[in-house]
Amino acid sequence: MNAPATDTWPDTPRNRAAIAERWAKGHDTLRIARSIALTEPEVCRILARLQDERHAARIEASFNGVLS
Repeated sequence: MNAPATDTWPDTPRNRAAIAERWAKGHDTLRIARSIALTEPEVCRILARLQDERHAARIEASFNGVLS
C-alpha cells in the first residue's frame, strides 16, 4: 500500500505546521487531533512523516560533512 502524497488533505502545510507546533508544546496526539478536527491516526501519520523528513535531512547532512 502506498502512502498518500503530501500536500493533499489532511497532510497539508497548514495541518503539518499546526501539528508540529502543538507536538513541540508537549500535546499528545489525541489532543492535537481534537484541536484541528482530524482523527488521531491522521495526526500520527502526519507526525511520522514530519519526523521521517527531519531524520532524512540529518542523515543527508552527515553524509555531506555538515555534521561531524
